[in-house]
Amino acid sequence: MGCAAVMANTAVATSNNVERMAKAFKLAVEAGREAHLAGLGRVLGKEADASSPLTGFLEDFEPCSMR
Repeated sequence: MGCAAVMANTAVATSNNVERMAKAFKLAVEAGREAHLAGLGRVLGKEADASSPLTGFLEDFEPCSMR
């Protein structure tokens, strides 16, 4: 048994509602598989682009003086 299986077993076994926790793990595994089969979304580039309209606002910022 792998480390991940031991961790999952511990979470299920120590849960207040074992059946519900087991179902939650089952659904998580199914969701992960569906996401994998769906594939990645399009990748536009390898660099991040700021999405904030305040891009560059720190360049104009004057810090408060310490008292």
